Amino acid sequence: MRIFKNTNGYTIIELMISIVIGMMLIAAASATYIAQNRSFTAQDSVSEVNTQSKIAHDLVSNFIKSAGFGVALDMSTEPVNGYTQKITPIDSSSGPDAITVVGGFRWVGSLWPTGATPGTTTCAAPPALPTSVPQNALNVQIIYNSDLRPNEGPNMTDRSFLSIDGIDFVEVSSCSVGANGNCGAAVILSNPLTQDFPLQDTTLVPDGICNVGRPVYLVENITFCVNTVDNTLRRIARTTPAGAASCTGITTSIDEVMADNVEDLQLAYALDTDGDGEADDPGSDGLANDFVSGGSVADASTIKAVRVNVLARTDRPDPQYTNLGSRPTVIENYTQPVVIDSFRRRWWQTIVSVRNN
Repeated sequence: MRIFKNTNGYTIIELMISIVIGMMLIAAASATYIAQNRSFTAQDSVSEVNTQSKIAHDLVSNFIKSAGFGVALDMSTEPVNGYTQKITPIDSSSGPDAITVVGGFRWVGSLWPTGATPGTTTCAAPPALPTSVPQNALNVQIIYNSDLRPNEGPNMTDRSFLSIDGIDFVEVSSCSVGANGNCGAAVILSNPLTQDFPLQDTTLVPDGICNVGRPVYLVENITFCVNTVDNTLRRIARTTPAGAASCTGITTSIDEVMADNVEDLQLAYALDTDGDGEADDPGSDGLANDFVSGGSVADASTIKAVRVNVLARTDRPDPQYTNLGSRPTVIENYTQPVVIDSFRRRWWQTIVSVRNN
């Protein structure tokens, strides 16, 4: 029988070379995976902080822009949950600022006459006067669009203030209160309506039946602040916060986290102290650089614009960014603490014109 040389299989050297090459390929694949995973983790953290903090920054800006909508002409005689100003700056030169704004920020329903029903009430056709909730009415009906409802003033005052169509500021003096403290549809107002509020037939082909009333907004106070214990930007709604500067509410406050990993909120204010309708320009250079800290605002009714700053960081350190992370030296009147770490940060800043001040 003839024996061929290649029937003896692989030599030990060939096996060792194969193992080494295989280990090199596995190591290369593992290194690629680890690098890609680290890159993805860093990119995911950066993307999250960019998105979350930008949304929170824009929300704060929009609420400031809308401050004063639907409130009384004279808040000193008709305060909202104790607040007599549309904007209340809360300044700190050693930590995050805070701000409280008052306005009709949320639409809760539509105004209807007592006993009327959407979809069954006849709408008067022109030239007749429109079917309306009449001027001087005290007994009205609110058709709600959500579970957010006012409550009765004598019992719970944090949700008793309303704005009818952004025109009439009223308070609920009495209503049928459910087990949860919310009002039913029929409410009695503290002061009469100053004008008629018409109902509308908005169907594509008008059928003479009213289906829409004028909007009703809940007038409330909302505080924006940073909780430095857990680095969250928070929205504390309605009931007067026990300590806005420390970002804590009381038991009945609506306390919501708007964004995580927020390190600072700083605010500065442009004022119109001479009443000419334009922000003061002490430098006479025509530039938007004459902002002051909240502690320098003697009269909040002179605020024309607010500069909003939000500083946020990623939720986890980046191993490729070791000892490269730091906070800005100064934001407004707050000298930031010296930090050297591995967190990437995003600093948002915008100037918001106050529409209703």
